[in-house]
Amino acid sequence: MACFLLVSSVAGTAHAEGPDEGLSSVGDIAGEGSETLISRGEPVASCAWPTAVAVVGGGLCTGTLIHPEIVLYAAHCGGGNKDIVFGESAFGGGGRTVNTAYCRTNPGYANVSNDQANDWAFCRLAEPVTDIPITPPVAGPCENSILQVGQEVAVVGFGDTLEGNAGTKNWGMSTLAAVNKPGNITVLGSGSDASVCSGDSGGPAFVRFPDGSWRVFGIASTVSGGCGGVGTHSIVEGALPWVESESGIDVTPCTAADGSWAPGEDCGSFNALDPNIGTGTWGDWCSGQPVSPKADVCGPAWDEFDEAYEPTVMITSPAWGDSFEPSEEIDILVDAAKHPDGAAIREIRLEINGNEVAATDAEPYGFEGAVFQDPKVYTLVAIAEDWNGNIVESAPVAIGIGDQDIPEEPEPEEELGSEDDAGIVDGEGGCACSTAPEQGGGWLGLLGLGLLGLGLRRRR
Repeated sequence: MACFLLVSSVAGTAHAEGPDEGLSSVGDIAGEGSETLISRGEPVASCAWPTAVAVVGGGLCTGTLIHPEIVLYAAHCGGGNKDIVFGESAFGGGGRTVNTAYCRTNPGYANVSNDQANDWAFCRLAEPVTDIPITPPVAGPCENSILQVGQEVAVVGFGDTLEGNAGTKNWGMSTLAAVNKPGNITVLGSGSDASVCSGDSGGPAFVRFPDGSWRVFGIASTVSGGCGGVGTHSIVEGALPWVESESGIDVTPCTAADGSWAPGEDCGSFNALDPNIGTGTWGDWCSGQPVSPKADVCGPAWDEFDEAYEPTVMITSPAWGDSFEPSEEIDILVDAAKHPDGAAIREIRLEINGNEVAATDAEPYGFEGAVFQDPKVYTLVAIAEDWNGNIVESAPVAIGIGDQDIPEEPEPEEELGSEDDAGIVDGEGGCACSTAPEQGGGWLGLLGLGLLGLGLRRRR
């Protein structure tokens, strides 16, 4: 039978037993025996596998720190109010506990044991954890090519035994027995390999890249045949668009939204500890951990692209000449792309009437919910900057708030001059940008521009 891996209470919770009946039904959590978790593994040394965390509150699950603000885990563990425990014990102290701002589960998850492909959730931390090198997701076709049958991987998780020692972190090496990328699952744990059990739900399956870095590719979902049987993991890449959209954070530092190689400054310095070897103590956040170099596994490192190649940028909505009522919400959408041989885009900035009012650093680029209060003509310009320092501007877009006489749009072939050359209004008058302070952007200095409620389609 296939069973979820959630431990619903600290003591008295047994793992599933019974014949291997595939991954199509939910089994009862009942049985005999006391096998230490992860099965056929060993306890984690102090500060080893530091990004594998306990997700507590409403049960015990395991998760992975994939970004300083994001912990990934399994949807069947539930959302709501949870805490994240860094350390080797979920309940015994000795580590660090971090509060969450919120936890969300994939709304597309069917809450049945054969929906492992959609079994993902995340928590956003109340404060970022920056002292531990992250284990980012395997993302994009090139990086995911490492997932092949027979690939050696590591599994880490918190779990219990019938003797009541729930919450101890264990780990083990395993090999991939099946990889179904279209179905968004991998299978491991056959034979004598380490596998997963109750309490390991949401926990990571890691793979080591040639540069020494560890990346997370799997989210523990179900086990078939009882504790230590065949474990099925959801492939992390399937979760990424939803996680980034819901959190407003870019969790893929080396790839663009389409999976192409587009490394930024954060593409490197990932966790590169040897298996089950820790450094430091939890009192100093496991200081001294080795990290990987600037990543170049699928192309040049972030600062090794030819600076002669510039990005492109344009405002796709609104269009020149569009009119809106005062206080009507407007989504300002931007299409920007790195040159195929150029550096990745570092940041997109929005300029209104010559004043930079907001910035975002990840796809999908845009600024949502802009509300212009003062009736007049406004000129919008998007500015793209890449990691080589190249800065390009979009063609301007003039819009009217209220009944306005909007100037003619310049011909596309014309050389763009200043905004005044194009017949556009100057920087006088009307906006207040009220993006959340965590989104950054210096908006408090823009209270004279007449713009309210500007939010970012922002992920990082």
